[in-house]
Amino acid sequence: MSTELVERLVELIGNGAVPLAELAERAEVSEMDIRRAVQMDGRFAVIGESLAYSPALHDGTVWTVPIDPDDASGESSDGTRSDGTPHEIPGGFVRAEPHLITLAWWLVTNPVPRLDADGNEIDRLRDVGIWVDDHDADVIYGSADWLEGVGPIAAFHVTTDGIRVEPLDQAPAPDPDQVAAVRAAYDEVATEHDASGFGDVSQRPQFTVVVSVLLEALARNGDAFRKAPIAPVPELLAAAGLELNDGLVAETGFDWDGLGAWQNRNRLSAAYGLSDDQLDGLMMMVGACELVAEIGDAAFGGTDDERAGARILFAGLLADSSITGAFLQETQERGLNFHAIQTFTESILAGVGGTGVDVSGVVWLRSLCHAIAGEWDDAIRIVETHVDESTTHSLLLVEAAFNAADRSEAAKAQQLLTRAGVTRADDESMLPEEALRLLDEIQPFTGRRARTDVKRNDPCPCGSGRKYKQCHLGKEALALDERAPWLYEKACRFVRGEAPDMLEFVAAGLSEHADDLYESLIDLPFTMDLVLDEYEEWNQFLEQRGQLLPDDERELAAVWRDVPRAVYAVESTRGSRVGGELRLRNVATDEIVVVAGVQLDERIEPDQYFVGRPLPVGDTYRSMSGFFPLDASRADEAMAAIAAGENEALLGVLAAELTLD
Repeated sequence: MSTELVERLVELIGNGAVPLAELAERAEVSEMDIRRAVQMDGRFAVIGESLAYSPALHDGTVWTVPIDPDDASGESSDGTRSDGTPHEIPGGFVRAEPHLITLAWWLVTNPVPRLDADGNEIDRLRDVGIWVDDHDADVIYGSADWLEGVGPIAAFHVTTDGIRVEPLDQAPAPDPDQVAAVRAAYDEVATEHDASGFGDVSQRPQFTVVVSVLLEALARNGDAFRKAPIAPVPELLAAAGLELNDGLVAETGFDWDGLGAWQNRNRLSAAYGLSDDQLDGLMMMVGACELVAEIGDAAFGGTDDERAGARILFAGLLADSSITGAFLQETQERGLNFHAIQTFTESILAGVGGTGVDVSGVVWLRSLCHAIAGEWDDAIRIVETHVDESTTHSLLLVEAAFNAADRSEAAKAQQLLTRAGVTRADDESMLPEEALRLLDEIQPFTGRRARTDVKRNDPCPCGSGRKYKQCHLGKEALALDERAPWLYEKACRFVRGEAPDMLEFVAAGLSEHADDLYESLIDLPFTMDLVLDEYEEWNQFLEQRGQLLPDDERELAAVWRDVPRAVYAVESTRGSRVGGELRLRNVATDEIVVVAGVQLDERIEPDQYFVGRPLPVGDTYRSMSGFFPLDASRADEAMAAIAAGENEALLGVLAAELTLD
């Protein structure tokens, strides 16, 4: 039915736009049937409550397009789509916006023939989103040489059969009938918006997107656009008393800066649920932060009383974690560096001493600034100093929970997370992912008690002189062999937080020949271990978080850091699937390593090869860092790469194992 319905709709619509209700009545189907039939078909364009068929709507129109030399050569793009994957463009491109924006959706879903002067197909034009000038842009492209000899002005002749692209000596002047159609279309589709926070609140800002104006104008008076070539879109809009800014259209002289601030205010309100008063305070804070590095204390006000009041106000606002998060995001959006935030927060702290104002949000920002500056001791100290039973700031509590977890204080970490509102509830959409991950990380250890023969009323083994029940009962550390998997997870958490780019790089290298495995590889323990060992994040982990680790964990982490990677051959297996034992032989040295606590797989057989780093824990070895299967034919190549420290070469060997051919 869908194909037949589409053909019927094309016939009914013709080269104009027909209301959806009318189409449904004439086609004797429901409006929902029509929406389903055309929802992924880019040949159909929605214009208000009407539907148009783009090939017919544009038939006979000629669009004038300036050709940018860098775009035509492909030099403007960084070679990727917006998601970082390589784009499919063989050569140059033309940006769809603004000149060809009405054709973009058609070309996204339906490659359109590019025709020569005789109507013969040369190649096909397509539309794709790529990264250009620091943002995602829709671009139109054909074969590698399709723009050769075209420019600096090109004419795109559109018919139902395809598009012919020809050079022009100069762009035409705006046609009066087209100008009138554009103006009438704008007056019809431009929307007035609530002016709260937008300059003079007595005025309601009016604007719309450029594609809506152009489609409405084509639908209203298609003949005007077929009788003469169309001037470049910005010139056409200007002749209609309109101007274009980042895809939006408004009256000439529109306050675009005011619109940007208004949109940003709405974004912050929606994202953080801030009131108007909070938004006013937030924007005042951001403004002061921008100025404080330049003019010092004057950024807080003109008199001592004004400056003192501003500091107290800002500290009080930042005591709300939602405002703290919004402040950090907004300063980053404006390009402020952490030195500016550091100067700002230092000034606040210096000016509110003795006032009793809650400085928890300022403290969290100061800790972040210390961490960014590599001042790890100070970052930890300032959190530990300011968190107590009265603290309610969720970001500060979560940071304290990370510190407690690294000290292996699972119960305390859980208490801090609970106070911060981090729980596994039904609705987790607003909770930070890293905090939820921490909750999962500590869960296996929160209810476990260390094994001990000390009785409640015996002297505490720690030597404090107090009774065991008054000192360490319930606070005992688990044995190191029980904490070892947690220690490794702490290192993995560090990688996710501090070296995500490196983790993505390694996962991409491993999945070079199997893109669909990338998402599963990025959280694989073996991938984490490559980042920790080959890319030396163990050193960073110990430098930044080592002071928090219990002494025995810090010493064990230093041992793990120095364990070399090797190629191993399976000698034998023993035990159950859940708690088995794997006897491995180092292929390079013939050393035998017995790995305990392995989840044995029935596919593991003697003489099978693996790449890995069995990690020592006491008198045994563990497989926490993971093993990577390796074909015996690649063993020498893998060992050579490991011996030479050629990390990318090792990734290449391992990636070959995942080839889908």
